[in-house]
Amino acid sequence: MSGTSVSVLRRRCAGALLVLAMLAAPASSSDLTERLINDARDGRLDTFDFLSAALIAGGIDDACELDGWLDRYFEQREPLLSSLPTSESLQPYESIHEALHERFLTGRYEATASDVRLTIAKGDFNCLSSLAIYLDLCRACDVPVQVWLARGHVFLRATDDTGTIEIEPGTPQWDCRATIRRSGLRQLTMVELLGKFYYNRGVELLKEQQFAEGNELLRISLDLDPMDRDARANLVAGYNNWAVDYLRTGRYDDAADLIEQGLFFDPAFAPLIANEQLVRIKRTGR
Repeated sequence: MSGTSVSVLRRRCAGALLVLAMLAAPASSSDLTERLINDARDGRLDTFDFLSAALIAGGIDDACELDGWLDRYFEQREPLLSSLPTSESLQPYESIHEALHERFLTGRYEATASDVRLTIAKGDFNCLSSLAIYLDLCRACDVPVQVWLARGHVFLRATDDTGTIEIEPGTPQWDCRATIRRSGLRQLTMVELLGKFYYNRGVELLKEQQFAEGNELLRISLDLDPMDRDARANLVAGYNNWAVDYLRTGRYDDAADLIEQGLFFDPAFAPLIANEQLVRIKRTGR
């Protein structure tokens, strides 16, 4: 990054650490998810810092548990920040990437390892959890990055002396690449990024046919990022499959209610339309 030396980076990190530690412990609450959603309604985070919000979005809903994981995280983050090199031979983005893999990403890449707790405890990660920690480190060090979404994948963009680069935090080897042409790209806000944690959790629950829980998480994901087509498509499919499950057991009224909810999100979804007709036949005989 032009004009930013790593020695300045370390001084900024030290100051930011205390500030974030103070912000990271919200008051006790039995429903952190509800508090997070309320905080994010205006499209930004005011009550929660990003890492706390990512932990909540990953499944924490108890204030004491959140405090415990934040303590573990900051215990690992403090020596990482203090270990960043003072030499200007490395750009900040590369030095943070190197430290991330030395201190946090010490386990295996797992496609389903979105929960930041897995990364803190075991070092396992995927593109979302690795990006969340890299992003937090950059924010702590006042190093600007942008979050971008490609189909099924999140990554970062930044500007250094060479121009605009793309950063893949989960890739072990630093690869300072120029911007790659990808289709369907969209820049994400912090709140929209949080939606991806709920999205991943929801999809996994739908795979296990836990329709109520999975759809609830997908609705949260869509509330946080209304432009997420994948979240909308999986939510609608979840309503359809849930309705089919009720049809098999003769719960036609319940199936009709689910179909109506699904059609609200996508009135043209063919399986829902077909099942709506089937329910009408089952209920009326014609």
